[in-house]
Amino acid sequence: MKRLLVLLLAVAMCAAMLGCATAEEGKKLVIGEVFWGLHDSYQHAHQVQTQKYCDELGIEFIPIDGQMSAEVQTAGMEDLIARKVDGIICQAYDQASMELSIEMAQEAGIPVVSFVNVASGDILYPSVEISEEEGAIQMGKLVGEHFKEAFPDTNVKLVTISDPSVEWAHNQRTLAFVKGLEEVFPDLEYVFNGGESNREVAYSVTDDVLQKDPGCNVFFGYDAENGMGAIAALEAAGRGEAEDYAVKTEFVASVDGSTEEILKIMDPSSSYVATLALRPSVTARACVDMMLKLINGEMDMHDNTQNAKIPSYVINCWDMSIDDTEAFLKDEWEMDLDIRAELGL
Repeated sequence: MKRLLVLLLAVAMCAAMLGCATAEEGKKLVIGEVFWGLHDSYQHAHQVQTQKYCDELGIEFIPIDGQMSAEVQTAGMEDLIARKVDGIICQAYDQASMELSIEMAQEAGIPVVSFVNVASGDILYPSVEISEEEGAIQMGKLVGEHFKEAFPDTNVKLVTISDPSVEWAHNQRTLAFVKGLEEVFPDLEYVFNGGESNREVAYSVTDDVLQKDPGCNVFFGYDAENGMGAIAALEAAGRGEAEDYAVKTEFVASVDGSTEEILKIMDPSSSYVATLALRPSVTARACVDMMLKLINGEMDMHDNTQNAKIPSYVINCWDMSIDDTEAFLKDEWEMDLDIRAELGL
């Protein structure tokens, strides 16, 4: 009997060390998450990885698609508050309105972890940040250096497909990429910026720009939807091509590290050259781990001094092999992808 009690105690201690997923009264923990927009490939992967981790820990997980709408996100937050969940993870489309919802949740005793967005005023909350700016600068510089090698007598004519109203993405991704590119081409011609996180809009924007100025030669999308929309428009115009990774007319780069982007980058016949790869497995687990700290009283729900920072890194056609890329997809996106088979190589 004594040995049995010791064994049961050891099991209980292990569960606690793993981030015990049961509330004090013994009920199953429930965590909700309001996503930015599940149409986006990264957001979908983050949802999958969060669900997987919550299943491992015995947590009930309630995902809500924010649909890139402040109103939809507010309704989602209100729903989770009404359900009296144990914690909420969120990524704001509109930070001001989301912070009002965060305040409501905190007043109801529900801790909130913000993904990407950082407290900027009187309403304080912890965040899991993505360190994208440094990586975007690095990618811009890398693209510039290889552009100069490919077209030594040509100046960059840049098009960015980016929505400035989404400040965190426009600043940390788009403007950082431009900063890195300007290190190599300080007098680059910035032809156009516009669009939103929508593939059809990105296609239309790119097509319109090409009609007005076919000399544009670097295209950047601040997420996968924009990058894939841009390359589709270029291909429809008979462009977007390379020969054994040697680009013929323009470079295309973006942010997310989705399967579609990576397949294009690893395709030796495509002018898609790089993406700043996000890490859905690492970030999803970091969000849940921080939430468990709040629920278990290891952090205060208003503490924004212990934010986690998750670094991103550049996947590109020059420095990464297909084998390296497949390993990344397995680890972060839970994908077993035979890139050579997909591309017919």
